[in-house]
Amino acid sequence: MKQDQEMTGVRRRRPRRSREEVSEALISAAATLFAERASGHVTVRDIAARADVNPTFVHRYFGGKRNLMHVAILRAQERISAQIDEMPDVVEGASAVVHATLQEKELVATLARGILDGVLDDAQVGDPATRRLLERFAAEVERRHVRPAHDTRIVVAALIAATAGYALFGRYVTSSMGMDDLPEEQLEAGLVALLQDVARLAFEESPS
Repeated sequence: MKQDQEMTGVRRRRPRRSREEVSEALISAAATLFAERASGHVTVRDIAARADVNPTFVHRYFGGKRNLMHVAILRAQERISAQIDEMPDVVEGASAVVHATLQEKELVATLARGILDGVLDDAQVGDPATRRLLERFAAEVERRHVRPAHDTRIVVAALIAATAGYALFGRYVTSSMGMDDLPEEQLEAGLVALLQDVARLAFEESPS
């Protein structure tokens, strides 16, 4: 009993973690918090507390909250980019890309908040996933030797906008459309099928 009383005022010691483990914890915490709140309402102390590390590590490892936000976004984009690289075909691979993006809802929310807050104006928020998807489509157009009727960039932009929009507003839209009773898998399959039709437009020949 006496020992418990003596320990009451003792600060809990955090377990010793490597630099990599602390960095990953901060990135994960930042991604979650920036998706939940406007960036101006997320402090360094908030991020550190969620990651269970000392706040000084945010500045030591990332140089500040803004840089950490960019790193969290980039990390999520790299995961999506990896899925794009693994696609055997840009049309049939739509399912993998949609699924990967829906798994990164925190990224979409963070991008939306960051852009609205004006803290991502100087960041290449579309890289590397957007750039890689465009490269895959451009390479496929060249491989097929087609003169596309539509600008490939517009087709890819439509695909990205639809997928990101669904990740951000999917629940609101499906509810508004009276589709609450449909399983998520069915809704996602419908989205994929539609996006595959859009993707095929990139290879539609110009009437010349």
